[in-house]
Amino acid sequence: MWRAPIVLAEVLPTADDPAVAAILEGLCAATGASGCELHLRLQPDGKAAVYRRGTPCGEPSLVVELEPGGQVRATCTLCGAGRGPVASPAAISSLRPLLDGALLALVERCNSSHQLEVVADILGASEDATLLVDGHGEIVYVNARGDALLSMHTEQPMARLGRAGTPTPLLHLVGAEIAALRASAERSRRQSLVLGDGMTWELEVVTLSGRGSTPYTLVILAPYHVPTGDELRTRFASCRVTARESAVLAAVLEGMKAVEIADRLGITEYTVKDHLKHAYAKLGINSRSQLLARVASS
Repeated sequence: MWRAPIVLAEVLPTADDPAVAAILEGLCAATGASGCELHLRLQPDGKAAVYRRGTPCGEPSLVVELEPGGQVRATCTLCGAGRGPVASPAAISSLRPLLDGALLALVERCNSSHQLEVVADILGASEDATLLVDGHGEIVYVNARGDALLSMHTEQPMARLGRAGTPTPLLHLVGAEIAALRASAERSRRQSLVLGDGMTWELEVVTLSGRGSTPYTLVILAPYHVPTGDELRTRFASCRVTARESAVLAAVLEGMKAVEIADRLGITEYTVKDHLKHAYAKLGINSRSQLLARVASS
């Protein structure tokens, strides 16, 4: 299930990054320099990297201080410059905005790629079906089990929330849950989901807050074991939930309505609601989704 997000440290391009090589090669060609050395440093932790192109020599060097923006600082040293069309310090200075922009884009691209690789590794390691959905409803990442679930969607397309829910195409149902989450002030929502084969899964949708204005949602589907009343009584022993209250909670987790629970337990619908009210108060919750979350964390 969902855990606290991992914040990734900024990284710099690798020494063999072809985009860095292209920038340095272009500078050498434009200035007539025999070699070029670029120093990138991240602020404030001081992480640094050095990139070289060509052959450094003892000839006069042209040093250019750059400020790409964000947390990046840069220094470029051109060895033996002075024989190309942009060899003068004034000409190089006029190109600084272009160089700053190119270096900033390079570092941001490197970080985006790094973060996507790490996120893919994290999601791919999960045994649960996991999908990453962008703000337009497009699936931008799916792990192996999630892919199998999407394949199953074509064979068993109908699913419902709880056993009393209305059969709905699976992906439409997931989309509706994402929309409901974004319309609320909640960070996540949990629901029990019954697929076309009758198997119960737990559906969790989580809003991911990140850079930029594009929202992303993490969708997690995991096979759900509905605990029995006895199991719930054991789990919630410290809250002094009674055997009858535990039986009512177990039925609620199955998606049963109050009238169905009353018929199963041989009590009145009013008594069912009374048991549920007392059990919720003892657990400090007030809804079925909160009950699902409490069971998942206990």
